[in-house]
Amino acid sequence: MRILVAASDKAELASFGDGYIKVVTGVGPVLAAAAVAAAAAVHHPDIIVSTGSAGSMGSLAVGDIVSFGSVISLDADLTAYGLKRGETLLANHRRVSSFSLDPNSSLVLSSSSSFAAVRGDHADAADMEAYGVAAAAFLSGFPCLAVKAITDIVGEKPEMREYLALRKRLVGSLAQKVDEIISSI
Repeated sequence: MRILVAASDKAELASFGDGYIKVVTGVGPVLAAAAVAAAAAVHHPDIIVSTGSAGSMGSLAVGDIVSFGSVISLDADLTAYGLKRGETLLANHRRVSSFSLDPNSSLVLSSSSSFAAVRGDHADAADMEAYGVAAAAFLSGFPCLAVKAITDIVGEKPEMREYLALRKRLVGSLAQKVDEIISSI
């Protein structure tokens, strides 16, 4: 199986060996979408996985490694045109507000171009790349997952040294978790 894994930086891909197609996207949904679309066009993966770190909105514990059932983004605000906050329009004018990911998970990931994730968006965690990865996968016709290590709590400012040490420890388990999830779907 050809698995394309995408993360914002090289460190988040450390546990993924040579059997994976690895893409470093940079930070944010736009860079993630562009990098993943380009890689998918070249490699034609069987599945695309957004991986790396995320912050808990309160329901997940720091140290958890989880797969999300869907990803939303509140960056789009077309409410002046009658759409709900977070909804946008595809090229065919179809409305989209979220992308479905792991059918075995009910967890929601909010993905934004801002570190200041919006509380009250009914999400379990927040990151900055998954929505862009999922959009690129959807538009390219590939299934997608988001498997993230919970490294902090949204709204709390972690000590950078502690955050980086925790992230390094947690991302070491991401490849194993991705393999488990893919084998269960």
